[in-house]
Amino acid sequence: MQVRKIAGSVRPRPSKENVKYYDLILELGRDPLTGERKRVRFKSNSDSREEAENMLILKKAEYLSGEMLMPDERTVSEFMDEYLIDYVAVQSSPATFRDYKTNIDRYIKPMFGKVKLQELKQARIQQVYNQWRIKSNASDKPLKAESIRHINRILKAALNKACELGYIKYNPTKNVKIGKDLVTKHVDVYTTEEIKLLKKTVKGTDMELPVALLFDCVMRRGELLGLCFDDVDFEKRTVTIQHSWVESEDSKKPVLKDCKTDGSYRKMVVSEETMKLLKRQQLLCKQICLREGKRFTGKQRVVCKQNGDPFLPKSFTAKWIDTLKKYGLRHIKLHGTRHSAISWLLSQGIPLHIVQARAGHQDPKITLSVYSHVAKEDEGVVADLLDAKLFCAVNE
Repeated sequence: MQVRKIAGSVRPRPSKENVKYYDLILELGRDPLTGERKRVRFKSNSDSREEAENMLILKKAEYLSGEMLMPDERTVSEFMDEYLIDYVAVQSSPATFRDYKTNIDRYIKPMFGKVKLQELKQARIQQVYNQWRIKSNASDKPLKAESIRHINRILKAALNKACELGYIKYNPTKNVKIGKDLVTKHVDVYTTEEIKLLKKTVKGTDMELPVALLFDCVMRRGELLGLCFDDVDFEKRTVTIQHSWVESEDSKKPVLKDCKTDGSYRKMVVSEETMKLLKRQQLLCKQICLREGKRFTGKQRVVCKQNGDPFLPKSFTAKWIDTLKKYGLRHIKLHGTRHSAISWLLSQGIPLHIVQARAGHQDPKITLSVYSHVAKEDEGVVADLLDAKLFCAVNE
């Protein structure tokens, strides 16, 4: 068996008289095709010749074992561009791509972009994360821990890919500490009375069906706007959620995509009231098709504009805000209706696994962790139950 040999040397830089660092040079023989000498250079940041020679020995050992990382001049910024185009853009939804690009451009590139990818260290990342807790680089305000965790998830995923590609040996985001926010995250929800008031207020308007579906089916915005009449079984009184109408990269032409997880895909029996509204909407859409000279196929969107076209996701959010303002209702985010629906179901004693399935969560821990607050009006239910069923009997 032929033994692989490797030669190497260390050279002082900039000169023997004034040594600031050493260049390590590995001689890897000659290219069999061109005959040119194959050399790899590394830089030792120390001005100690002994440390440089020890580093040279380590590099030789790494090369002979096939574990040596070849020097790469690409910066974090250059790699993040490569990662976005070659992996995120082709493997993720437009909304995910837009989210990744926004966070990379706003936070990751300004703080790490000029650093060489192979020189990005855990200490540097930790320093930046600590700094963000005091003041963001994009504003005068600090970043919340959850925001930093999200940025870290993006950076971690990118650097995992860099490891797979052999650009770096290990992921420097490993074991980085982010901590927790001092203030507990508050999820704004409607109380039972507010839900009743909302339903009563929109009765007879074009928001009656959307509100009914949001609460009955515990829908996300994209699921609501992606629902077609083919997804409704009027005989069995079921609604199947299998598509989502989501923002595109430019926010101008949304994309209808399949549910991103098996848990998101779900079929549920809906209330008679919601089914009655769906039948009325189906008749209305048939009339729209007749007026517009189109054939009703069942592929039409349940929630649509007056001409039958689907809403832009952001346009429907604006419509939600305008509705609350018009009728003087307390403002919560459109996604807050989903929070409200789950909180209400839990407060009514609906078993967790049923609420989880209706919400489309893969893990019940998600349902509990996000919605464990339950409506304030039901906080006294345990005490009332004890008085009525247990203590009252004992006292008698």
